[in-house]
Amino acid sequence: MSLLCACCGEGNGPVVEAADGSSSGVVPVPESVKSAEAEGAPAANEFPPDAREFQVVVTKVNPADRIGLDISAVGGKVLKVWKIKEGLVNDWNSGKGEEDQVKAGDAIVSVNGNRGSSDVLLDEVAKAPTLDMVFARGMFA
Repeated sequence: MSLLCACCGEGNGPVVEAADGSSSGVVPVPESVKSAEAEGAPAANEFPPDAREFQVVVTKVNPADRIGLDISAVGGKVLKVWKIKEGLVNDWNSGKGEEDQVKAGDAIVSVNGNRGSSDVLLDEVAKAPTLDMVFARGMFA
């Protein structure tokens, strides 16, 4: 099942309650997005030769802080960024040059040292107060 994480910003869809009672903000991906995901994502060691990785570190100071990304799991291994919204990543972007900014189409390939499972990445994004994320640009055609 594909997921779109609305927990990272102001979600426009229903909020799903996690098993631990916390509000995860994970909603199903719209049908229009599913076809784009059908191709899947390459494994971490199968990145296209022109893909490049860069690091972003943000900290949730307040419980209400959001990272401000619409993301979804792709290929069970990475999280694709669909949209940048108000939040910690947008704040990060405002202080960086064009090449170091997170953009729609980038992929989160690692969060806090975890790599290879989109479920683990989503869990880290939702729960960890500090997010040491590695993004890949150029993974998706």
